[in-house]
Amino acid sequence: MSRATLQAGLVLVGLAAPIVLDLALFLDLAQRCGMKGTQEWLSFYFKSPMTAPDLYPEHDIFIQLMKLKNTLRHLRGEDLITHLGLEYYD
Repeated sequence: MSRATLQAGLVLVGLAAPIVLDLALFLDLAQRCGMKGTQEWLSFYFKSPMTAPDLYPEHDIFIQLMKLKNTLRHLRGEDLITHLGLEYYD
């Protein structure tokens, strides 16, 4: 193995470590909150997201990020972001 290949591998490991840590923490949070089965809200971290059999997998990264953020807001008891713009009419 060449030195350049080894350095490239170490860079990839360094880049992947925070993502793996995020996933481990979010999966622990889901378990503590009693969430079971496929965690669709974590699809932001995967190239090929898994869903329940009757759901269509969402591949739009912006929608995946919104699902992640909204699930975390739901777990904290906060209002979800809908982008409907209805707050302008209150």
